[in-house]
Amino acid sequence: NYFRSEESNMSISVTGKLNKAAHQFDAGDSKGFGVRIGVKFYNRETKSDEYTNYEAAVFARGDKQISFYSSVLVAGAVVEVKGTGCQIKTFQGDNGPVNSIAILDSKLGYVFAPETAAPQSNAAPITEDIPF
Repeated sequence: NYFRSEESNMSISVTGKLNKAAHQFDAGDSKGFGVRIGVKFYNRETKSDEYTNYEAAVFARGDKQISFYSSVLVAGAVVEVKGTGCQIKTFQGDNGPVNSIAILDSKLGYVFAPETAAPQSNAAPITEDIPF
């Protein structure tokens, strides 16, 4: 089949506002930052606003990167999290089962934190120059 591939090249990118600061944890010689993003959508079947919950762990290495992540992964920050795929997770919440989509091999993309003066990005700068 022309469209079938033995290897999946799926990727995911989610942008949303953090309601809580990232949960920080030690991860060997790195520092881990657990983030949760809820993306609101209108469900036409139930005719109400609902949320898709995403979770990811991004890792920082070195004092400068750890300091940067600590300063921008705060409540109210708008962040983009990218990954190579996703996994559905279910846990028991106060009102029954809660589904969440875990972003695998997560990387931090665009970041705008209320305390920072301007949006930040880990991506390469964009220029108007033609590269040839």
